[in-house]
Amino acid sequence: MSAASALLLRSLLFAPGNEPRKIDKVATFGADGIILDLEDAVPDAAKVAARGLVKAALSRPHGGFVAVRVNGLHTGLTEGDVAGIVAPGLDGVVLPKTESAEHIRTLDALLVRAEADAGLARGQLKILPLVETARGLLAGPEIAAASPRIVTLCFGSGDFTRDLDLPSLRWSVDGTELFYARSRMVVDARSAGRARPIDGPFLSVRDAAGFEADCLVAHKIGFQGKLCIHPAQVAAANRLFAPESRRGRLLPARRGRIRRGGGPRLRIHHGGRRVRGLSDRGEGRAHRQDRRDTHGPGRRRAAGLSEGYESQKYDLSY
Repeated sequence: MSAASALLLRSLLFAPGNEPRKIDKVATFGADGIILDLEDAVPDAAKVAARGLVKAALSRPHGGFVAVRVNGLHTGLTEGDVAGIVAPGLDGVVLPKTESAEHIRTLDALLVRAEADAGLARGQLKILPLVETARGLLAGPEIAAASPRIVTLCFGSGDFTRDLDLPSLRWSVDGTELFYARSRMVVDARSAGRARPIDGPFLSVRDAAGFEADCLVAHKIGFQGKLCIHPAQVAAANRLFAPESRRGRLLPARRGRIRRGGGPRLRIHHGGRRVRGLSDRGEGRAHRQDRRDTHGPGRRRAAGLSEGYESQKYDLSY
């Protein structure tokens, strides 16, 4: 891989580490990077066995950036995960629930040992810290500066909203609930000399227009890309997070259009309902015209989504 600073990570697509079919297909959807998951996507009883499946997959050509999300240090599984998956073909490790610089230093030490055992150059493997809690957010500057292995910060927005007792399945179109955390993460990553951070997943995988609106908000704040939990999200993320020289003028969300007057405004249909707002001047905060509750179980069932956050997060149909 090229230097971390030169990486283009508009999209990082997850695949459960215990499902060989999805592992085999995940690199075929055009994402800039893939993340083979040992954490939330894998049931506890299958986590150890999944290490072997993931390691075997690394020997096959994938293209792009290839990472593995290990289990967090609080689980006691991280050391075994690292030892079990580090091999040629791996570019980096995603560390969930990162809350301190010490977490990064602990992972760094594990990687030094694993690189030596696998015959890799010391420092070859990169780290993507996943910031998912209020404690982790407050430690952002120290986390971002903790190791030269760090590419940038990643935002675990779903677990972050749960940590703050906010809706974790769906948030407002203009991202009000996440604005402070997103803005702070951009500043923390850049102040440490890291690349722009990577935004968290949009969990309503059947809501294409909502996903594009969420990408536009994150891009405007300063994120370079998006964690994707479904292949259908990849093309939109690649387009909406493309470098400015390749994006040209702002592209509207699906079924949307740019309207002039009082600053460019983006009109989209979100979840089947027309919404207004997203002005370049920040005018007219986006509001649903239909204010029915979008968080209830009936809405989730109608969309074919599961009730629980953890299972919804990986309701992948590829």
